[in-house]
Amino acid sequence: MTAEADTSYDPDNRPTTERPPPGPPGRVQVRDNTGARRFEAVRDGEVVGITTYERRRGRIELLHTVTDPAQRGGGVASVLARTALRESRAAGLRIIIVCPFIESWLQRHPEESAGVIAPD
Repeated sequence: MTAEADTSYDPDNRPTTERPPPGPPGRVQVRDNTGARRFEAVRDGEVVGITTYERRRGRIELLHTVTDPAQRGGGVASVLARTALRESRAAGLRIIIVCPFIESWLQRHPEESAGVIAPD
């Protein structure tokens, strides 16, 4: 998967009419799908957002964050950003931010910027 393929939300390439209805009911959990090189936000068993990444040589580049349009404004992207940063630090990775959302999120949450380095 390339970052270009992630510019619109559709984690399973399902037609829009088959997407689950939006909802606040379930708590958002994040899993690291290493095969797809992305963190996935999951609510009630459905992927509702993703943050794509590339890992190499002790670094992780956080590339792009996308959420289901029906879920926007509900904190899904923030949960993805926080979890991606914390898990990357816990793994001892140096973090490079390419994703505009995470870059702006870090300006609002500077306490989460440990481990972030400038791109080469």
